[in-house]
Formats: sequence, structure tokens, C-alpha cells
Amino acid sequence: MKKDEIIELLKEQIKGLRDDNNRLLVQIDALTKEVSSLKEALLQKGESLGRQQRIAKGLAKLVSNTSERQQAPRPALSEEERRKAEAEKAAGRKARKNNGARRDMHYELEEEEHVVYPDDPGFDINKARLFTPTPRICVRYECVPMRFIKHVYKIHTYTQDGRLFEGKTPASAFLNSSNDSSFIAGMIKLRYIQSLPVERIISYFEGYGFTLKKPTAHRLMEKASGLFENLYQCIRRQPWAILIRQLMKPITKYSSRKRTVREKESARDTSGWLWV
Repeated sequence: MKKDEIIELLKEQIKGLRDDNNRLLVQIDALTKEVSSLKEALLQKGESLGRQQRIAKGLAKLVSNTSERQQAPRPALSEEERRKAEAEKAAGRKARKNNGARRDMHYELEEEEHVVYPDDPGFDINKARLFTPTPRICVRYECVPMRFIKHVYKIHTYTQDGRLFEGKTPASAFLNSSNDSSFIAGMIKLRYIQSLPVERIISYFEGYGFTLKKPTAHRLMEKASGLFENLYQCIRRQPWAILIRQLMKPITKYSSRKRTVREKESARDTSGWLWV
């Protein structure tokens, strides 16, 4: 083939390819429009479906709500039937007692009785008469949280007949300490029974208006633990002390002189076996 023929052939192929490309572009545009219309139709269908579901849900609520139901008109009851219906309704209310549950009366608590009289301005107890012979009982339970009380003792000192008389304050738990035994017992309970760390105990006290420094709390805990250690040592040694005392009792095969000496020695012993 000649050069001109090859060029013409290539031009025809290029023209055919361009026509195919244009035809495909038109087809793509048509398909895009169709997909867009289908998407819009699906969205409209979803909206209508959601609207129908909301309507059905609202109707279900209306049907389930007894106050929205339209009840058929009832015929007027006679006086006797009305009284009978009211009596049955009152009996049903009286029979329902919290599913038969009984209230706990808490007899272990401290009990305070309060006599309550009407406080209406128009009430005069001299003119009124009792409506019921026994008063109505109503119970309220009060919770008093932890309280810290500062006791200030003003100690007076007197002299009489050459002697000095001075008032005495209650003994403190530790030497040179302003905290009494109840304060120490409260800290020990929170630390060893409820397993609270010292930081939590300090914040707990601050919540009730008492500021406690951390070194002071640690020092009080250390002294209290020392007392517990002494008590533990005492309890641990007590069985051995009883056993030794049993072994030291006089034996009948000894002579009377030795038995008398042993009894005198045992009589000089103290009755307690405590080491602190």
C-alpha cells in the first residue's frame, strides 16, 4: 500500500473510533440519568415507608393507651348497683397491701416519740373532741451522719487549807493528744474494718467539716497499731501461760514440807498473765 492509502485508512479508523466513543458517551449519559431517577424513586419510597411506619407506631400507641380509647356509653346504674360497685372497689383497695409485704419495724434503733397536734389557726383543743380514740402512727427514719464536736474544758484551780485543787479532764487516748477514744476508734474502724487508705479517711473527715493533717493521721494510726500489737502479744502468750501454771501446781507425791513451800510460792503469784 502506498503512503496516501495508509493515511486514508487510518483516518477512517479514527473516525469510526470517534463515532463509537460518542455513542458510548451518549449511552453513559442515559444510564446515569436512569440511575439518578431510580435513586430518587428509592428515596421517595423510603420516605413514604418511614411515614407509614410512624403512622402505624402512633396508632399502636393510641390503641394501647386506655385513656385514648373510645368507650361505648354505659347505661346509668341504679342506686343499689352503684353502692355495690363502690363497695367492691373499696374492698379491692383495702385488700391490696404491697403484695403482702410487711414493713420492718427496726426495733434495734433508738426510738423517739413525738406527739403531734393540729396546727391549723382555727383549731382550738378546748372546743374540739377526739375523732379517734387512738392516734395514727407514722414512722420516719432519720440518718445522722458523722459529727465532730469540739469540747472546750475551762479548768478552775483552787487552794484550800494549803492544798491545791484542780479540775480533771477526761483521759485522752494517747499522751499529749487532743483526740479522745471515740475519735481513734472511728479512724481505726475506717482503716482496718472498711479498709480505707489514710488519704480517703482524711477526705472523708473533711467532708464532715474536720480538717485532719496527713502526718497527724499517720502518727495516730501508728500509736493505735502499737496498742493492737501489745494486745496481740498478750493473747498469743495466754495459752502458754495457762499451761505453765498448770505444770507448776503441787504434786501429791512430794513431801508435805515441799508441798507447803510450793503452795506458798504459788500463792504469791499474780492471778493475771498479761504482758504489755
